[in-house]
Amino acid sequence: MEKNNYIINIEEFSLYLQAEKIFSEGTILLYKTVLERFFQFCSQNQNELVLPKNWRYSDIRVRDLEAFLATDKKENQRYHETQVTYLSGIRSFFRYLVEKNFIETNPFQHYVLSRGFREMILIDDAISEIKKDLEKIDISHFQGSRNRLLIEIALNHGLTAKQIVSISNIEKASKQSVWVVFKNNMLEIPVTTEFLVILHEYKKNLNLLFSEGNVYAKENESVILTNNRNEMTDSTAEHKNSFWYDDKNMPLKPETLVRQVNKTFKMIGLPKMNFKIIREWTTQKFAEAGADIRSL
Repeated sequence: MEKNNYIINIEEFSLYLQAEKIFSEGTILLYKTVLERFFQFCSQNQNELVLPKNWRYSDIRVRDLEAFLATDKKENQRYHETQVTYLSGIRSFFRYLVEKNFIETNPFQHYVLSRGFREMILIDDAISEIKKDLEKIDISHFQGSRNRLLIEIALNHGLTAKQIVSISNIEKASKQSVWVVFKNNMLEIPVTTEFLVILHEYKKNLNLLFSEGNVYAKENESVILTNNRNEMTDSTAEHKNSFWYDDKNMPLKPETLVRQVNKTFKMIGLPKMNFKIIREWTTQKFAEAGADIRSL
């Protein structure tokens, strides 16, 4: 979201508070300051928060608010009472957005700030725990890079196995996003630098796999290889029908995809999981870290 857009809405909200709610100038100024800082935080950290590139108010979730408040508490040593006031201002603004039909529901309407912030402070521990498991996967070879990429997409973007196998290509869009190409549409999603590294490795390894022969190909299916084996381009391994292949160069099916991922889980000491259970596993990690279950 452009800064000018939310600044205008915040100014309109301030006039609303002054005219209809008869708030004091001090409270209105505090609310304005907090809202500007909150939306600035969302813009500056949209990749880490997994917000769309052009995020809107309807994309904001409890998790984003928790991250903002936790960061604010850590950097500025805020008292609990002060942050309760911050929450009140942000909740009031989103209630105003509902009244003005900018959004359908207020994500913070029933959210209560827990004293002590345990659920937010320990979130990094849960993320580290998940990364610790996934970093055991060796992405230097084809199977490892493919399965790590599959897991990243399933975890961070909530796609099912059926949706994932329908992907025909993934291309870098910017330093913080990629284009996910399906048969009939494209989707731009925010990603981390680590994701781009894994994508690079998968494309490079896929390129090597096909260049070594035994290529599965139909009349309408082709593989575009780079001249240099170590060079990765966005056209590498572009397929009209598939982006995912097994170790025998056959296009992955949903059930095959899950089996392949579970081979990797077994190697790093994790139990068998389908993609729904994978997301539940990460949710459990956050819950064990003390996260508010409503925000997961």
